[in-house]
Amino acid sequence: MAQPYEQLVQQMLLDFQHQRLEAAERMAQSILRINSKDLVALQVHGLSMAMQGRVAEAVIPLAKAAQQNQKNPELLSNLAKAQHGAGLFADAAKTFEMLNCLIPNNPHILTDMGTSYAKLKQYDKASACYEKAIELQPDYFLAWSNRGNLLADLGYVTEAIDSYEKSLKLNPNYPEAWTNCGNAFFDLGRFEDARMAHEMALSLDPNYGEAWSNHGNVLLELKRDEDAYESYQKAFSLKPYHPYLIGQLLASKLTLCIWDDAEPSVSQMLDFVASGHSASLPFSLLQTPASLELQKRSAQIFVADRFPSIYSKTIPLARKTSEEKIRIAYFSSDFKDHPVGILMENLIKLHDRSAFEVYGFFLNRKSGDAVEARLTNSFDKTVDLFGLNDPAAQDLVIEQKIDIAIDLNGHTAGARTGLFAKKIAPIQVVYLGYAGTSGADFYDCLIADRVVIPPEHHRHYTEKIVYLPHSFFPVDTSIALGQFGNIPTRASQGLPEAGFIFACFNNAYKINPLIFTIWMDLLKQVPGSVLWLSKTSPKAMENLQKEAQVRGVDPARLVFATRVPARVDHLSRLRLADLFLDTLNYNAHATAADALWAGVPVLTTLGHTFAGRVAASQVSALGLPELIMHSQEEYKSRALDLANHPEHLKGIKEKLEANRYQTPLFNSKQYVKDLEGLYESLLQERLS
Repeated sequence: MAQPYEQLVQQMLLDFQHQRLEAAERMAQSILRINSKDLVALQVHGLSMAMQGRVAEAVIPLAKAAQQNQKNPELLSNLAKAQHGAGLFADAAKTFEMLNCLIPNNPHILTDMGTSYAKLKQYDKASACYEKAIELQPDYFLAWSNRGNLLADLGYVTEAIDSYEKSLKLNPNYPEAWTNCGNAFFDLGRFEDARMAHEMALSLDPNYGEAWSNHGNVLLELKRDEDAYESYQKAFSLKPYHPYLIGQLLASKLTLCIWDDAEPSVSQMLDFVASGHSASLPFSLLQTPASLELQKRSAQIFVADRFPSIYSKTIPLARKTSEEKIRIAYFSSDFKDHPVGILMENLIKLHDRSAFEVYGFFLNRKSGDAVEARLTNSFDKTVDLFGLNDPAAQDLVIEQKIDIAIDLNGHTAGARTGLFAKKIAPIQVVYLGYAGTSGADFYDCLIADRVVIPPEHHRHYTEKIVYLPHSFFPVDTSIALGQFGNIPTRASQGLPEAGFIFACFNNAYKINPLIFTIWMDLLKQVPGSVLWLSKTSPKAMENLQKEAQVRGVDPARLVFATRVPARVDHLSRLRLADLFLDTLNYNAHATAADALWAGVPVLTTLGHTFAGRVAASQVSALGLPELIMHSQEEYKSRALDLANHPEHLKGIKEKLEANRYQTPLFNSKQYVKDLEGLYESLLQERLS
């Protein structure tokens, strides 16, 4: 029997058939006002919304339709796909299970169901679905590709690439497999292969937002900052809510010192984080005005997404009696010519081998540089984890029977956080490499001091905070003051023969418009002065010069220091600087320690976050609280005072010189004893 609104139904179907989706949706709504259970209208309503990108809204009408006819495969399939697209993975898996009962042994259904289970981190179920689908249809490219995604999630990156390559052999025109294969290459440090894979994906689909984002990540590693920024911009124009994209875009923008008002803005990104969205990698927030609470929120979102806590094994302590040595293991992707590698070199040598056995777990592809070679010789034992999948790496670490595993990466490039999430030692510590909370519950503690993390800040950290008595920062004193050699001439460094030299050797992304304006005001008020900066990318330097000009300063008063091959040469030339000016949100860390060791005062402010208090921690341990300011106005006034009153600056330098030998900051032997005492207390606490 024909419905009284048959003409409306026919018009709705005609609109839908011709992709007039808004019109079809309106017609469906009109029909549903007459009959809220009309099966065809419910389907068209849901599908029209889904095809317009409003997948979450589509679930309700499609669920109503499926409820009326739970034996209809088409209805269930549409509902399951909408549920999956809306992030309702548990509901999607349940619907796919119903569909699988109706149509058993269908490789397409099994593959889709496996993908929902993978999103739920139910990896065994997902794997069973993919294996069954491949058994039923060995040439089904999508099953191979999704199996690759699962293997990559589980840390089997090499095996994932094999699966992607099988998928692409079956269907070389599938862009998703190309970009996912590119991500796997990225994880193995094969950045050129990753770039080419993403570019293959983009040649097949130039509007593939995820591939543009992944492409940007690779170009960043290849030091092609401008190209990376362009890729992120393209990605954002196509898919602005892609996970972590807005953070990567803004980080790339700040690295190039682009300070325009174009959207997206940092405040927008912080709003997204506050709303619980995966808007930014935790590291990218450190250089912004993000509060400690927002930094914690971002880290928790990231960890929950990437590293769900799975304590698959109980790890016993290796040390059973006080006579046995404590086995400590440092994990880093930066055991090379990198600030962390340089800082750790002296520390490793000074560990008391009568009480400690010291292991080094190398997470990076071998660099072959001198720092890496010296570190390799300094450890009692080294283990190379690069290229090993997570399960194999976990087993290898556990075989070493470590008491305390120390993560020197935190949320920085090359980290193997997934290993710590699975548990690799009875005591797991995060230290040094990342100035913020991990957001995880699988670290026992974070090593800090009372300046960088005062007691009132503890609530903003997921870890228990344990304190070293002075600065937590292990400065490098391996090059003795007497080994610096002669101070180079100003001319050899591109500096003027006369005039005050303000310096800041921080990374470009730490410089923001606020601090740069203060610096330019200082140059204007101190005639003949210059600002000595670290050489960065050509685009960033060009932008800083333009920003100087906008603020009424001759760009020639910015001098960019070229990289010198030897560390001793850098420390020697630092002595040409009169005053090191720190950045605000993200302080100088290793660069501050270098300046102080070279005898250059570091003027800093006491920030609101860990990253913004590290220089204050160092200066405090050096006994120079007069270099720690508490406002931007105070900072600027103090810098002017020191620049305009040579006797004031001389007094500070003389105090710095004397304190280098009397205060804790540069007493590396005592620092290591304090660190060892902390490790022993952690062990005793666990034993008791």
